[in-house]
Amino acid sequence: GSDSMMDVHLKSPMSPLGGNLSSKVSKAATVFPSHVRRTFMSSPVDYTGEIVRLLDDIATQTHAISAFVAEGSETITYGEVGTQQITSEFATRLLYRSLAHDGYSCLILAKSREQPLTFPEEVPHGGYVVCISALDADPRAVDQPVCGTIFSVYKRKSSTSLPGKYIDLKQKASDQVAAGFVVYGPSTVLYYTMGHGLYSFVLHPVAMQYFLQPDQRLTIKESSSAVYGKRTIVSSNTALGKGVKNYVDSNHDVKMYHTGCMAGNVALMLPNGGALVKPDAHLLCECAPLAFIIEQAGGVATDGEGTRILDLTVGDDYHMKVNFLAGVEEIVHEIESLGKGKPAADTAGTK
Repeated sequence: GSDSMMDVHLKSPMSPLGGNLSSKVSKAATVFPSHVRRTFMSSPVDYTGEIVRLLDDIATQTHAISAFVAEGSETITYGEVGTQQITSEFATRLLYRSLAHDGYSCLILAKSREQPLTFPEEVPHGGYVVCISALDADPRAVDQPVCGTIFSVYKRKSSTSLPGKYIDLKQKASDQVAAGFVVYGPSTVLYYTMGHGLYSFVLHPVAMQYFLQPDQRLTIKESSSAVYGKRTIVSSNTALGKGVKNYVDSNHDVKMYHTGCMAGNVALMLPNGGALVKPDAHLLCECAPLAFIIEQAGGVATDGEGTRILDLTVGDDYHMKVNFLAGVEEIVHEIESLGKGKPAADTAGTK
């Protein structure tokens, strides 16, 4: 039950996953498309504003996914809604149907699909490639199961106005134009960056608009309260597993915690500090967007062995997987050095 959340000594464990719109949200509050447009105007990434409309389309589809998840069941067990089962495949289809006809993207790489999704030749093909983990979830999570959508946008490499090609997926992670994720929990919260800071928006359940809240860019809390990820990592005989185990063992006030999805873990880590870990995560659909987001919040993201995620480039294997370790810089580096068998720096004085 959700009571087990209270065992984790976090500042406010129900926030931001349970964040409600504050009464301060007025009619003048900033809505998501306006924020994207303002960011675009201050540093345009294309000639026509395609990116603004593309991000708005993605955000709008997450309203629908949010509604389906909420109807699935109160504890989000991904049951049936009418005749439709809530699955990653279902969420992928919702996003595909919208993006296939808006003319702003040329290709979608979905974590759940073996082949990239291209669009019919007769529809307009835009200048962007979208990578998505449409419904990021772990049905076995017991703490507070939430699920999320992760998305990432790159400029295409092949010639415009034609269907996307494989070369459009050979991207360097640092070349992302935008990235974001949505967490579907007691409330629905969208986080996004275009490289000018990280911002969060709460979905208003009646207006069906994302409102900026809080009213400033987000930064990760410099604290070591928890390591977010499946507890099974500590029993794996890998450098990353050893690093996490040694770190948790040597810091008695540090708990391991898992919300059920990477997006939920990042949302909880940002205001509370700590680090997030996931072995064998999808580079384009999970690691790259979350690394971009965490760096924009002042954290770091590596492969657990010192290589920055945003320095990685995808070759022929667009479903390439890497270990993912991210969060407060000092903690990430400590876990890395403990994984290599080096003694941890004395952090007793920094608690």
